[in-house]
Amino acid sequence: MKFNTARWVTVILLDLLMLGCSSIRARTDVVEQDDKWRVYPGVRQDVNDLGTLMKGQPLKTDQEGVQPGWVNGIVGFVLTIDLPFSTVFDTVVVPYDLYRIYNPEAFRSDDIASAGN
Repeated sequence: MKFNTARWVTVILLDLLMLGCSSIRARTDVVEQDDKWRVYPGVRQDVNDLGTLMKGQPLKTDQEGVQPGWVNGIVGFVLTIDLPFSTVFDTVVVPYDLYRIYNPEAFRSDDIASAGN
């Protein structure tokens, strides 16, 4: 059996890029939707998405089509793997989240300015 170093490095780098992706996705969705900022948004999004999948309902997508069952299985697996990493990432950024919750006026002008561009 030949050990392919480049393949394993690629897999490890892709895994590292995916860590905490729900945390980042949840934070960008809040800014785009002008929703209320919360603590642990990535964990909340992971749990909500997993609950939706477990009920047999499709996740919200930009497209009208419904994914086949095997795609929902892969998404559920990725969300399950992502949950502990999102928990760690969200815990690390709790001070930022709390600052943003208690000082919304410091961020409101930046969000409005970036949305206008």
